[in-house]
Amino acid sequence: MAEQRIMMVNMRRGIEKVPPYKRAAAAAKYLKAFVKRHMKADDVKLGQDVNDEIFSRGMKDPKAKIRVMCSKDDKKIVTINLVKQGQ
Repeated sequence: MAEQRIMMVNMRRGIEKVPPYKRAAAAAKYLKAFVKRHMKADDVKLGQDVNDEIFSRGMKDPKAKIRVMCSKDDKKIVTINLVKQGQ
C-alpha cells in the first residue's frame, strides 16, 4: 500500500549557512533529508519538476518554501513530486 503526503517544506533552514554558489544544491539535499526523516524512508528520489522548481531562479537564489507530494511504495522508496498551484 502506497502512503502519500503533501508537505510544505521550509528550505531556508538548509541554505542559510551555505555559500551563495552552493545554495540550490544544498536546498535539494535538505529537501531529501527532510522527507527521509519525516516519511521514515530508506531512499528518496526527486522528480524532475521539483528539481526544476528549486533551480528555477538559479544556483544562488532558490525558493525558500516548496510544496511537494511525497509517495512511499512498499520497498520504502519515496518519490517527491511538485504540487501544482491549483491542487
